[in-house]
Amino acid sequence: MADLLELIDISKTFDVRSGGRRATLSAVDHVSLTVRPGTTLGIVGESGCGKSTLARVIVGLHLADDGELVFDGKQMLTGKRRTPGELKQMQMVFQDPSSALNPRATISESIAFPLQVQGASKSVIAERVATVMRDVGLPAAYASRYPHQLSGGQRQRVNIARALALQPKLVVLDEAVSALDKSIQAQVLNLLSDLQDEYGLTYVFISHDLNVVRYLSDDVAVMYLGQVVEQGSAQQLYDEPKHPYTQLLLSSVPTLDPAESTRDEPVDTADSTEIPSPIDPPSGCRFRTRCPFATDLCAQVVPVPIQVGEGRTVACHLYTTP
Repeated sequence: MADLLELIDISKTFDVRSGGRRATLSAVDHVSLTVRPGTTLGIVGESGCGKSTLARVIVGLHLADDGELVFDGKQMLTGKRRTPGELKQMQMVFQDPSSALNPRATISESIAFPLQVQGASKSVIAERVATVMRDVGLPAAYASRYPHQLSGGQRQRVNIARALALQPKLVVLDEAVSALDKSIQAQVLNLLSDLQDEYGLTYVFISHDLNVVRYLSDDVAVMYLGQVVEQGSAQQLYDEPKHPYTQLLLSSVPTLDPAESTRDEPVDTADSTEIPSPIDPPSGCRFRTRCPFATDLCAQVVPVPIQVGEGRTVACHLYTTP
């Protein structure tokens, strides 16, 4: 089965001011990813690694500087605004459920808005709003309420309902549960899983919470300073991480299970525990300043992703040198 989404060498930079001078921030640097239909691709990494920028490039909120995006067999121009038909097939759920909703619009009005933009009739809009509200677990009586009258979890259900209103093929979830309490997170994650089966959805799920990503994702990509350093199935990546950065991330995940309290210590870092600036990233491998295995080669040559198993790649000189 062909991939639903394919990103090929996607790059995105921003012009910023740093220290009183103009500079270029490399948010996404030559990222290539694929997403199979009906599956979830999880994207993880520390804050500032480019996850959210990549999400916005996928749905067209940011225009990529370079690269190709192929969606459902059709190449989309990454440097031009999306057409209404293209936008209909991709929807996004944002991190903050409050700021993503218009405080002056009722719940039904918020959900109906994308349908109105697409020119749907009033009868179709009314039917579709009622359907998606029911599917995300919102009582019909909430249709006339305003966002401030709902809890955080309920507001996020509204955002999910609005994303589903146009019956998209792909939904990008950018830290969609990180602002919620843990108990509510679990409810929303179970809802997303049920909706994926019911609607046949494909997800790109972005989060800094590795446990949440493991629960929902079929495949995982690990980003560091704008680049993908490792990707593969969730089981492969979590059971046997290859890249030193992935090992660092997973070893730092806290556990409440006493049986796992003796797990290995986090990977020792080399020169610094601080993340380098994306304005002036290290030469060669961008992780080398924090990597205990770094060599002279790492400072001179950018590692390219190589296959280390079926459907699995890693960008590290440990796997390219004898």
